[in-house]
Amino acid sequence: MLTKSTLAAVLARLTGPGFQVKWWDGDVRRYGGDEPAFSLNFHAEPAFNAEDPMVSLGEAYMDGVLDFDGDWNAMLGLINSNRQILDGPLARVAGVARTLDRLRLRARQKENIAHHYDIGNDFYRMWLDPDMNYSCAYFATADMTLEQAQQAKIDHILTKLCLKPGERLLDVGCGWGALLIRAAQRHGICGVGLTLSAEQAAAGRARLAKAGLSDRIEIRQMDYLDLSGASDRFDKAVSVGMYEHVGERHAARYFARVADVLEPGGLFLLHTIVGHTDDGNTNRWVEKYIFPGGEIPYLPRLADTAAKTGFFLLTQESLRLHYAATLAHWRANFDRHLDAVRARFDERFVRMWTLYLRGSEASFRGGGLDLGQFLFSRGLAAHPPRHQAHLYNGGEPVLW
Repeated sequence: MLTKSTLAAVLARLTGPGFQVKWWDGDVRRYGGDEPAFSLNFHAEPAFNAEDPMVSLGEAYMDGVLDFDGDWNAMLGLINSNRQILDGPLARVAGVARTLDRLRLRARQKENIAHHYDIGNDFYRMWLDPDMNYSCAYFATADMTLEQAQQAKIDHILTKLCLKPGERLLDVGCGWGALLIRAAQRHGICGVGLTLSAEQAAAGRARLAKAGLSDRIEIRQMDYLDLSGASDRFDKAVSVGMYEHVGERHAARYFARVADVLEPGGLFLLHTIVGHTDDGNTNRWVEKYIFPGGEIPYLPRLADTAAKTGFFLLTQESLRLHYAATLAHWRANFDRHLDAVRARFDERFVRMWTLYLRGSEASFRGGGLDLGQFLFSRGLAAHPPRHQAHLYNGGEPVLW
């Protein structure tokens, strides 16, 4: 437990915008030289663990002990930029535990996916777009709605893959199946989607049946580790928002599995959050409460692992601010459904998800997180696009 004086000393070490603290005993103090950009308001003495300040701050907010006034982006940016101070000894212990947990990869991944994605499709339907895309959208124009931007994201990905009628497409981590449905309808492909979530698999199969695509698209509740080139072959592959669940320790196995089922010269598009620093980009509170087992990949290491597994990097695009805009839309939708969320869960759950959505938005605006789209070929691509103009002018790719 931290005393007020010890906690005040920790706060005084933080560098960034000025802020104010209203303590539970009525005392008010300012930190930093600027006018306060935000205020931390303690309503009661928190059960604060000096060994894990980052998690303790999140828990204090979830429990209603702590509230924030003012600029959320400034507040969360301050937290992100002072991780070395706020990540206590337990964060380092957790890193070791995460590595040990991943030795039980199959069982642990299934548990972790169920923790997040099997909350219930109705919950996600409240605040995602109608097609249930739970990943960064692509705002090609500033006036796009969330639904339009998510459709644009899918089309942007499918255009990069240069799909042709009759090709087989693998979607590793297919969610509720929106990308595969669009690929089949627009490009005439056949495909297979993988998910570990029972909720996603059931809803995705129902959507395929409704669209009349069950004979061309299959959604399997299956681990990517069970992929085998002996039984499945694909011309193209895609993975959107799933690689964050793999972890550095198993990254080579992930790329090797995709390579095993992909035809030589086949294209693979990886859409994933990345970090630009090698000091641990994973937020301990997010890992504990939102994405257990999640791990933000370090950009240079991702590229190195892919290359060592036989993949050639063709294009790389940053959609960092697109993800910030996506999260702003999700948060607005979530706020509109607060009463429904509160009725199904409780106030602590509402505050937990509010903090997660706001914190994630701030992290993409200025906290060091990025969203990358990486287009690889397995070995040398036989006919790569001559240029990238087709990605932005709506035309067909010009191949060599």
